[in-house]
Amino acid sequence: MGFDDDNFLDDYEIQELIERFESQLESDRLSFFDVDELNIMMDYYIQRDDYEKINILADMAMKYHSESPVIFNIMAKKYLAVQDAKNALKYLKEEDNNTEDPDYYVNLGYCHGLLNNHKKSISAYKKAIDLLGNDENVTDIYGSIGGEYMLLRDYEKALYYLKKGLTDNLDYAEQYMQIMNCYFSLEKGFECVEFLNAEIDKTPHSIEAWMALGNCYLRLHLLEKAIEQYEFALAIDQHYDRAYINIATINNELDKYQDTIDIIEEAFRNKVNKPILYCLYGEALAKTGNKLEAITNFKKAIELDENIAEAYAGLGFIFCEEEDHKSAIKFLKRAHELSPFNTDYLFVLVEENNKLGKYKTSIKYLKEIEELYPFDVNLYIAFMEVYIMLDDINKAVKYINKGLDIMGRQGPLLYRLAFINFIQEEEQLGLMNLEEALEIDTLGVQEFIDFDPVFILNNENIVNLINEYKSKNNNPF
Repeated sequence: MGFDDDNFLDDYEIQELIERFESQLESDRLSFFDVDELNIMMDYYIQRDDYEKINILADMAMKYHSESPVIFNIMAKKYLAVQDAKNALKYLKEEDNNTEDPDYYVNLGYCHGLLNNHKKSISAYKKAIDLLGNDENVTDIYGSIGGEYMLLRDYEKALYYLKKGLTDNLDYAEQYMQIMNCYFSLEKGFECVEFLNAEIDKTPHSIEAWMALGNCYLRLHLLEKAIEQYEFALAIDQHYDRAYINIATINNELDKYQDTIDIIEEAFRNKVNKPILYCLYGEALAKTGNKLEAITNFKKAIELDENIAEAYAGLGFIFCEEEDHKSAIKFLKRAHELSPFNTDYLFVLVEENNKLGKYKTSIKYLKEIEELYPFDVNLYIAFMEVYIMLDDINKAVKYINKGLDIMGRQGPLLYRLAFINFIQEEEQLGLMNLEEALEIDTLGVQEFIDFDPVFILNNENIVNLINEYKSKNNNPF
């Protein structure tokens, strides 16, 4: 939205203009400003999200320059600053607008983008580029065009314009993220690696490029390679907190808890003290048996940020292991309140409430998960388990069948349905469901046997069917 119009003012003069305006504001003695000066100051304060001064400038423009065509652009910017595209468009549609001004088309492009008129947005931005010629502001607009093509899911064109729009004037991390999203949408992850390596060759001290390359390897599930890139970022800046966080997160994911402890202690030595680092540190300490020290670090995270869900969850998980179910529920409920879309917390709350026999509460949490993410096989297994504990076999079967309807034929669900069939002495139906489960997920049969080894292995028909699939697949399971 807009760009720095410094056709007649350089950066030093713009800063002098801003200082004069703010000095007048402090003394409550606003004087006359030229309409172009007001327009420049609008751009300055829009970039800083200073809505109070944006409104003051718009009022001044309307008071002193109501006859100038620039007023329509200024008023449009006022509304675009708060993403009120409908009101902005009213001013941009005024016939007296200066349609030879590239700033007009930049604002029109942004306005159409907010209204999801992406093709119109692209057209407006391209007109701005035509009017600007070789002006340095063109690169900013290329990035905007790339963003619009992304919203149209035309990722090839998006990539073309996003790359042309790489500029020091914008946030490189955000630009690299958009480019990466395009590559992965095109299923060209390794081409993204090549692109980012080329960027690093051009600017080897770019932390943003190294971090983006690490994120790219992360999305390719090459976790060790991702860590290497984050370490290069730390070699450039030993205080770069995001690199420490990413490395520690991956190490915990790989169960390399001592490596997590080492990297976070390095962060602490370098005075990097982010709440999430204390959470990751606490997780690693808990996994290596130092639960008391883990609790101390989770509490430290809460001292730094009382709304950090990971810390409350970490405390909850420790109390789960200690079989202190009431304390576990207390902290996990707080984590859920702070992060209501994290189903991991909800599943553990279900388990803990089950252990206390609070099955109705478990069902309440399961229904929350169902609303958030109905495509999780564990949801239907959990529903089944709760209703089994409530001796409501019909509802247990109902939820297994619901899962099969929503997710298709899933081995874990079919094994459980078969087991219920056998328990209810519906042997033919059980054998049919067991055979389908074996066909889909042969290795899952061991979990099926573990449901009740004595009952299952004493049924000749079940054993014969399992052995048939052992021979068929030449697999001893």
